Amino acid sequence: MKMKTNLSHAQMYSNPINHFNYEIFAWSQENNRVESQQLSNFSNWKDFNCIINEEVLSEGSVLSFTVENRKRIHRRLKLFFLMDWRTDGNERLSFLSPDSHLVYHYSSTKYSLVDYQVNNSSGIIRRAVYPLTDKGIYHWKETLKTGSIPYHPLLKGPALTVLSFDLLFAPLQKLQGRVIGIEAGSREDLRNLHKHLKNRLAFHLKK
Repeated sequence: MKMKTNLSHAQMYSNPINHFNYEIFAWSQENNRVESQQLSNFSNWKDFNCIINEEVLSEGSVLSFTVENRKRIHRRLKLFFLMDWRTDGNERLSFLSPDSHLVYHYSSTKYSLVDYQVNNSSGIIRRAVYPLTDKGIYHWKETLKTGSIPYHPLLKGPALTVLSFDLLFAPLQKLQGRVIGIEAGSREDLRNLHKHLKNRLAFHLKK
């Protein structure tokens, strides 16, 4: 299979309040060709339109995205969110919760989590944590080529959160989703902030 990788040189986005840095990539395979593109918003890339907005709240940061299939056929598109909290402190630990879909990052000074939602029951969401090392970045680049992420449930040391939204579109369908990031000084504060933010956003997405 021939593969074409089309990556822009967009800058990493930064939330100055929560130190929440992120990059977003789109991945598509059509006509036996794979393409991936780093993006903020894109219009009419492979006949997809995507709008991404960041909302900075007192509880954290919310990245909302809307993707529209502009063709009159069923199609598939993957969105990859690469997130770096740049959390200070030693004894860092990142893990995927075994009893929920949350991704946690703990350190000696800060606690953070990543939550997500998409209004498409036929899509698949995968998650992993990557070491913030040369080897981890290499595996991330391989992810862009294959369109899949390896399952890493637990990691010690500085780490990135990776989310993969594997979206299946009906003709002319529009899908919405969001990624929620929260940071706090204790586990209890983190749980309370997450609960409060989830209640505020309960009806945010249109079904």
